[in-house]
Amino acid sequence: MADDEDKPKKHTLDTLFTVYANHQVIPTEIENETFDSILLSQLDAWLEQAKLMPTPISRTQTGLIYMRYKKWRLEYEDFLEVLQQLAFDNDIYLDEMKQIMIDAGVPSGDTVVVLVK
Repeated sequence: MADDEDKPKKHTLDTLFTVYANHQVIPTEIENETFDSILLSQLDAWLEQAKLMPTPISRTQTGLIYMRYKKWRLEYEDFLEVLQQLAFDNDIYLDEMKQIMIDAGVPSGDTVVVLVK
């Protein structure tokens, strides 16, 4: 099975979630801090990259749904609930929406190499 280890692995929704959650983060005094939750601006950037924003999904829509959680950052489970609500509100199949977001890949212009396990 050594051949399988040599092939580049593809991102999944959860690995891309980690990439976007750590994209365009303002440096803090804590070195090598890694976030496992996502900001609204990072979610919007991902939806834009996936060409799901501004149509059919709007920033107002994501903001209103996001603010229901009353948190700065959303964990992965909350993120999945937001996607489910966005898909329902916009008559998009959830699985199709997730695949579009996966196909969008890592943030454009991002030079950080992320190891997918």
